Amino acid sequence: MDIQYSNKRLINKRFKRTKCCQPTGVGLNFNIKSAPLSGKPIVNKTELVIDQENTGYRYSIEPFLLADFITFLPDQSVLDIGTGCGIIPLLMVQREPSLKVTAIEIQDTSQAKKNFRQNDMEHQISLIQGDFLNEALIPESFDHIVSNPPYRKIKTGRINPDSNKAIARHELSLNMSSLIDKSAPLLKKNGQISLAYPPERLGELMRELECKGLYPNKARFVHGNDQAPAKIVMVSALKGKRSDFAVAPPLTVYNNDGNYSKEAANLLRLL
Repeated sequence: MDIQYSNKRLINKRFKRTKCCQPTGVGLNFNIKSAPLSGKPIVNKTELVIDQENTGYRYSIEPFLLADFITFLPDQSVLDIGTGCGIIPLLMVQREPSLKVTAIEIQDTSQAKKNFRQNDMEHQISLIQGDFLNEALIPESFDHIVSNPPYRKIKTGRINPDSNKAIARHELSLNMSSLIDKSAPLLKKNGQISLAYPPERLGELMRELECKGLYPNKARFVHGNDQAPAKIVMVSALKGKRSDFAVAPPLTVYNNDGNYSKEAANLLRLL
């Protein structure tokens, strides 16, 4: 199958909120071409090698979007909640090698361990296998928290019979309120949290954040094309600090001719 067609087909699935694998190479062994996420050169790294399981939940478009959306400084500490195969920490450390990242995953972490090891990032990324809500993490120890969490409430949509996919898709083990309630004390003063959710949950997300003293400061909507409604919204919020709320220009995945937009192709490592 033509790789460009395969990628387009899978991204179409993703914009229907179908969990799928986002390949950037052939098969399930991916070589992700190096590309700056924010105009910043990659230091001492030309590619990432990322493995995934053949079954169960597999990452798709949101990790690339979140890794680009996040703002951080050298030497900061970051927590990734629900790391899966470790794609978000890998993208962040590729962008800024001095980061100290803690990645937590309730499900099997063998693929994440393998990916951190084969990309020589074991010293920058600490991996915890366990339930985020039950982990005794140190308060005020993170500059930034990021998560691509389960996005469906339990009583919405069919729960997948595959338990791995079900946990990743539905709020079976972690709902929005619990995620934010547990995260807020872990952030340092003026620390930041960044999350991705469907736009229909934006109002709920903003309320939950503000109730925990996390004040939204920026958002970005993601559209399939410039005529389509948004399917993903990313929101960042600051702990204990109110600031102007900025909405970034929308990210459009496809041009009118059906090809990837330049920005989407760059983020998905297809250029």
